[in-house]
Amino acid sequence: MPLHIKPSDQSGIQGNPIFDPVGTNEYIKSNLLQLGWQANIPIPSEYKFLGKDIDFGKLGVIVESQFSNYPFLLKNTLRSELFFKAGIIFAGKATQLVVLITKAWMFPASNSTLYYEQAVQQLTALAKYKVFDVPIRLVGLFEQKNSTIPVTWTVYSSPRYSRTVKIRNTRQCQVIPGNSVKNRCHLQLI
Repeated sequence: MPLHIKPSDQSGIQGNPIFDPVGTNEYIKSNLLQLGWQANIPIPSEYKFLGKDIDFGKLGVIVESQFSNYPFLLKNTLRSELFFKAGIIFAGKATQLVVLITKAWMFPASNSTLYYEQAVQQLTALAKYKVFDVPIRLVGLFEQKNSTIPVTWTVYSSPRYSRTVKIRNTRQCQVIPGNSVKNRCHLQLI
């Protein structure tokens, strides 16, 4: 999967490349649909208080792309637990497994978005005390540091919340490690 990036609109880093959750979700959705997955599966009406849909599903497996703010991880895992215990059917079979996809810390991103390493910490603490019975698979999106890679660069019609593409093209990007272990990488378009 190519890394999807966009220009930041955050004060102090405006225009700098950051992780693009919209483009990443579009790519994941397009590819899962080709493999027979269903997308945006409505949540049964008796559970509408938990949201309108789940991202993807196939034969008892539900997938949630977690590129938004970090509290949504707990929301999605808790509602997945309810779907599991209630035997809710999505895409032809009762819920048996939840897959959560998130980006790694290495990518510059919008403020307060969840990252893989944080999700590991949250899920590990919850597993320690057996909060969930539903099997959970956490998938992290990473890239090789000190590399030059093709990326999908997207500029949207409005910097915040827009899904309308103004410009989308493939570019080359250097993934430059930060100065310390805790620093995020710098993405430099070439």
